[in-house]
Amino acid sequence: MAEEKKRALRRAIWMVFAAFLLFVAAMGVVYSKQVVAASLAVWTAVLPLLLGCIIAYVLNLIMGRLERIYFPKSENKVANATRRPVCLILSIAIIAAIVAIIVNLVFPQIRASWDVLENGVMMVAQNAYSWGEQNEDALLSALGAGGLDNLRESFTKLFESLSSGSSEGTSQISSILTTVFSTVYSIAHGVFIGIVAVVFSLYILIDKERVINGARAAVDLLLPQKGARAVRHAAHVANDSFSRFITGQCIEAVILGTLCAIGMTIFGMPYAPAVGACVGMTALVPVFGAWLGGAVGFLMILTVDPMMAVWFVVFLIILQQIESHLIYPNVVGASVGLPGIWVFAAVLVGGALFGVLGMFLGVPAVATVRTLVIERAAKMRAAKAQAAKLERVSTEEKPSEEGAVQ
Repeated sequence: MAEEKKRALRRAIWMVFAAFLLFVAAMGVVYSKQVVAASLAVWTAVLPLLLGCIIAYVLNLIMGRLERIYFPKSENKVANATRRPVCLILSIAIIAAIVAIIVNLVFPQIRASWDVLENGVMMVAQNAYSWGEQNEDALLSALGAGGLDNLRESFTKLFESLSSGSSEGTSQISSILTTVFSTVYSIAHGVFIGIVAVVFSLYILIDKERVINGARAAVDLLLPQKGARAVRHAAHVANDSFSRFITGQCIEAVILGTLCAIGMTIFGMPYAPAVGACVGMTALVPVFGAWLGGAVGFLMILTVDPMMAVWFVVFLIILQQIESHLIYPNVVGASVGLPGIWVFAAVLVGGALFGVLGMFLGVPAVATVRTLVIERAAKMRAAKAQAAKLERVSTEEKPSEEGAVQ
């Protein structure tokens, strides 16, 4: 009786959901602009919660391991009561310490390189100005008789319009202020989304068992028993693939950054620890991320020795080939159970469809789908083999029964 009520409730929920989708589709046809605006508003409201779920998932990878270390079998009430908050604080402290170490290694060196680069640009500008003064007659003839006067007149009109408060100057000031306010709003909105996401992730982690049980109850309510079992199994496979991928990606980034720093030190290149840390940090983006850190390293070394910067590019290309063909497929591919060609294809397709996020999530997503397909194929083969075995047994028993009748 209870199962019939549950089935009826499930059918009613799906009917309401289908009616809602039809209503949204109809409104989308009639009021397309309003529906798009509403969809964007809903996405803006949901985005912090989605980011919070991602942050909670990553933090839980560390927190779960710490909880298995922090007096896991203790019956002490204090240990049991403090296990979750202590492990959560330690997880945040570990990530904050890693970020602080990378920032202290990279940013002072980037700042020093930027100062050198800025001084170089100023020197080039001064040399260009001096050259222009020395070759003023040639420049005037190249610009034409009235070219320089027209250029000077344009700048004079611009400054006059700004100082006199004319409509042209007012519109330019308004445009500048609009750009400034838009930039400030975007930064403030991003900070707000980040704060909400972090707070939401903390709520999830503090009471993660209740969140998981609620998700399981919702799946059991919305789907029949067989479908709910399949969804739970798929979620388990996805969790295993994503957790192993993130772990493997972090290991691969540490290996690549360490090899980069060691190689630069051996070849006598400057900023070896900072560039190695930068390359390792950006290598968290699969396959192509290390090139971003390499670009920063190239600019840093360029301020010291341009020829050494060229050799750094050659060194990074060789290191990337080793990383792409040996380290990444064997570390990350082995961690998620994917061959190297599958890893490369997942990164390319994911990046083409969804950008950096697609590059990062493409490998575990493909690993999840591949595992589920392999399991399904194995079950189908086992079922076919069982059916063939039963058919063979039945055909063998038939002649014996006919012989017994005769």
